[in-house]
Amino acid sequence: MRRVIELPYGSGTLSAEVPERNLVGVYLPQPVPACADPEGEIARALAAPLGTPPLRALVRRGETVVVLVDDHTRATPAARILPLVLEELRQGGVREEDVTLFITHGTHRLSTEAEVRAKVGEEIARRFRVEQHQCTDESQQVYVGLTSRGTPVWVNRTVVEADRRVGIGHIGPSPYAGYSGGYKLILPGAAALDTINVNHSLVPLGFRQPGRVDVPCRLDIDEAGRMVGLDFVVDVVLSQDEQVVRAFAGEPEAVFREGVALARTVYEVAVPPDLDIAVTAGYPYDLDLYQAVRAVEYADAIVRPGGSILLVAACPEGVGGDDFYRLMANPARRPDDFLRDVARRNGMVTFAVLGYALARIKAEKRLYMVTDGIPPAALESMGIVPVPSLQAGIDHLLGQYGPEARLSVFPSGSTTIPSHPRGSGKGPC
Repeated sequence: MRRVIELPYGSGTLSAEVPERNLVGVYLPQPVPACADPEGEIARALAAPLGTPPLRALVRRGETVVVLVDDHTRATPAARILPLVLEELRQGGVREEDVTLFITHGTHRLSTEAEVRAKVGEEIARRFRVEQHQCTDESQQVYVGLTSRGTPVWVNRTVVEADRRVGIGHIGPSPYAGYSGGYKLILPGAAALDTINVNHSLVPLGFRQPGRVDVPCRLDIDEAGRMVGLDFVVDVVLSQDEQVVRAFAGEPEAVFREGVALARTVYEVAVPPDLDIAVTAGYPYDLDLYQAVRAVEYADAIVRPGGSILLVAACPEGVGGDDFYRLMANPARRPDDFLRDVARRNGMVTFAVLGYALARIKAEKRLYMVTDGIPPAALESMGIVPVPSLQAGIDHLLGQYGPEARLSVFPSGSTTIPSHPRGSGKGPC
């Protein structure tokens, strides 16, 4: 008997057949129901915030307010949240001309006009001032101080000099910080490249610890965020189809703590360990390889040494930049070669730490990929084996590992954190 599997790919899907004797399971984030009234849920959270008075009671007329939102690569439904947040500010006496909407790109490219309108909403984009963060523009950065881990914190002037800072984001899996949300809007979102580089040099200390929020990188993010300050945050937890499950509002650390507790029940999935093969989709972070590789990092947690990972990602924007490609296009590089790049700050440390993780994984496992967005020769230069189709990749790997091969499928691989079954003592903390 063979079972048909489907994985998201671009705007459609790819399908293949897998013998049932080899299929350990198909694993997705838990199918939690989305709330029937997202705006009502956001209004509820705003009316009863955690650890702080309502937003309208925190602000006053004449104050400048910056509202930080994540960018076009993230699923936060900011266009649904912003009208309610802006109404709270209006009720508190804040004038429209004193509000700046600030898109927190970190090291990502700037959003296009269409992407900005989609993110914040057409009417709001017309009415309000919108700024986008550029991490390389030192003229727009203010030094805030040093964290206890030695990270010098430079943050965008618009954010630092505002009287009030309000954040809008979502809490979901983050390979280097455990979960997104909270102070990530400050670091890396609104921080200088130098700050991001130093902070991300802590990422290797959290390698192969998916879902943990006590890793050094995340703790450093929170410390830097407290130095700058967020007066109020609205974070949502999303379902596997990116609909609002629940909203949390209020003091950033209280919001993050409550939101992560719920997010764990959505994104952390018990998966039997020691797989021979993981077939994982980069969805929903599959614009480019740089984003989609998080699916490989999560699959690595449950594939045995000597096993293989098959990544499926359309990557319409290719590898993720020439700098990232050049860094990766030498499959002979060892993990410590990438650590030297981290130590020497060669280029963006975000690229080097991802190169380090991939080098560690490739030292033990084979990586394969199905994509239309990256030429086969480019994949091969990065140590990734291109395969012409999902079915061809699965058939090849099953032939390689034999009739008893153990294979699992992850249709939302970038947002599925595999944990070992309860009782193994190996799950995420």
